[in-house]
Amino acid sequence: MVQDPSRYKAFKAADFLADEYFAATRLAKNVEDVRFWESLISLYPEVAAEIELADQWIGLLRQQPVFKSSLNNEARWQRMKQALPSYEKQQNRRHMIRRYSRWTARVAAVLVSVFMLYEVSQMGAQVTNTAYGERRSMHLPDESIVQLNSNSKLKYVRDWKSDKPREVWLEGEANFHVKHTAVKNRLREDDYFIVHVGELSLKVLGTKFNVKDRRNRIEITLFEGSVQVDNAAGLQYVLKPGETFMYDRIKDEEQVLVDKSKEALSWTHGEMLVEHQKLSDIIEVLEDNFGYSVELKDSSFLNRRLSGVIPLTKVDDILFVIRHTMDLKIDKQGKKIIINTK
Repeated sequence: MVQDPSRYKAFKAADFLADEYFAATRLAKNVEDVRFWESLISLYPEVAAEIELADQWIGLLRQQPVFKSSLNNEARWQRMKQALPSYEKQQNRRHMIRRYSRWTARVAAVLVSVFMLYEVSQMGAQVTNTAYGERRSMHLPDESIVQLNSNSKLKYVRDWKSDKPREVWLEGEANFHVKHTAVKNRLREDDYFIVHVGELSLKVLGTKFNVKDRRNRIEITLFEGSVQVDNAAGLQYVLKPGETFMYDRIKDEEQVLVDKSKEALSWTHGEMLVEHQKLSDIIEVLEDNFGYSVELKDSSFLNRRLSGVIPLTKVDDILFVIRHTMDLKIDKQGKKIIINTK
């Protein structure tokens, strides 16, 4: 086999030992092979020491005695048979680990996919609805807290931009505790929290307030902080704590009342605070918050008044108060309530 001497010019002893041609011919007496290695050393003298070291290693390897087993073929077979069960168990264990690893990897991939889909879905418009008779408390992305009253809807975009105001849209009634984000002595547009309700927009900072939008009337009651009420027609009013701003859509009229804070907040405690309120106000709660239709046999009942606290946890509790304080007969038939004289 003719070799190219140049391939060996950078070889070290380990490279020569690993070379098939070197191992087969170096210590052989073939004249042609002897001449090749002599010519290689004359061409590249620097490999002479590496070849000599490789020769020594080959010599040492050839001096090693050949291992001979003391077992005959039968004894070797018996040893293999004894080792087979242990080997099979080991292989089965490896297969189980592989299968389990593949299964857990698939489960992990599915969970990651579900999580990613959930995260992506959460980036869009978020809508929270409450059913009749249901109240719900929720945290917004900025850690503001909203208590949503029965038969209400709150909508917002989760991916609030850092350079834009935080905005939500409300239908029904909700109590807000807005987190204050403005730094002292600095107020920017993105510090505002804006509630869109009907035709009105409420611009607030860190504030506690209640918003109610029922029957073409919007009521905004401020407990703490400051709320600016605006609309497209140029309306602008800044509420002070303790004030209630009322807007009538039909009449396009607004008025400001005071001392309604306890009444506006009472529903968050599962109560309805009534101070000389008419029966018509309680009927609105039965219809708007609990989804009942109410039939009055005598319209004069609407002007009857009562004072006190009515529990809002159950419809039957409300009807019990009406029945015994106003001395009226009340029949409940499914989702219909009939009020009559006794």
